[in-house]
Amino acid sequence: MRVTIESTGGFTGREAVVARYDTSDLPAGRADTVRRAVRALDAAQARGGTGEVGADLPGYRVTVDDPDGAAAPRVYEVRGDPSEPSPITALLAGPD
Repeated sequence: MRVTIESTGGFTGREAVVARYDTSDLPAGRADTVRRAVRALDAAQARGGTGEVGADLPGYRVTVDDPDGAAAPRVYEVRGDPSEPSPITALLAGPD
């Protein structure tokens, strides 16, 4: 699974890639952390959770792509403070 996280919000509104992972290249523990975070994003999206509301809040676009092409890429839009415990916090933590 390949995961790309882009910063999309805040006052400047600039977009930039802030993290990129390929779980096949990560140590097992970190790959599991990334997979759990993606499952949590799936669950939040299914519940209709989009994060906090506010134009000045940081935002992130998380794109999940399966390298075998079996499924279309999934895209999640997440808003809120990345210092609060959440799936985006785990994804922004960087490799162990």
